[in-house]
Amino acid sequence: MARIGALVKAGVVNTEGYYTLGGRLALDFANSRERIGRELDGLASFEDLLTFLKSHKLLHEDEASELHMFLFQNPTRCQQVVETILNLRAGFCQVLTDLAAGWPVNPDFLEEINSRLEGFKSYLRLEPTDSGGMELKTIIDEDGPEKLVFPILRDIADFLGSDHVEKTKTCASDDCNLYFINLSRNGRRRWCSMATCGNRAKVNAYLKRQDA
Repeated sequence: MARIGALVKAGVVNTEGYYTLGGRLALDFANSRERIGRELDGLASFEDLLTFLKSHKLLHEDEASELHMFLFQNPTRCQQVVETILNLRAGFCQVLTDLAAGWPVNPDFLEEINSRLEGFKSYLRLEPTDSGGMELKTIIDEDGPEKLVFPILRDIADFLGSDHVEKTKTCASDDCNLYFINLSRNGRRRWCSMATCGNRAKVNAYLKRQDA
């Protein structure tokens, strides 16, 4: 718990142990393969998916409770949603790896994103925000667990249409596979976080200089 607390304070993870250093939901989703305090995949179960979305403020507690009931009533359907999420993440991670290496986005993945988005019934609604303003939101007209995929799909699509694509990087550490968007002023950011991999690299470089 102490480690998570320190990482939360540094802005590396949220209170549920999911990485938040990617720069946006899509990359945090890609990084959800790892979860601090857990040996299993960060999205190994339907409950994990609910926790991930709640921790990113994409799912209200009452909605999560309703979907927990759905899990008891139809576990097979919920497991299919988990498998969909894991397959989507695997494909997206490959896209991010290609982008970081200078390759273009695989058109097959774009077709998959479009096809999945077409499967949702949605409408727009103007809603008040916590700050007192108004926000235009896309509402998914679905009652089942499949609707959980939409916010992730939407942000992946937004990401692929943004200038963040050219700024996508993988951590320079040999034992880290986290993705991030390089928004540093000089464009020279190498580490997922200076609080973790960057700090270790500095310490290792210092020790090597002392041994030389």
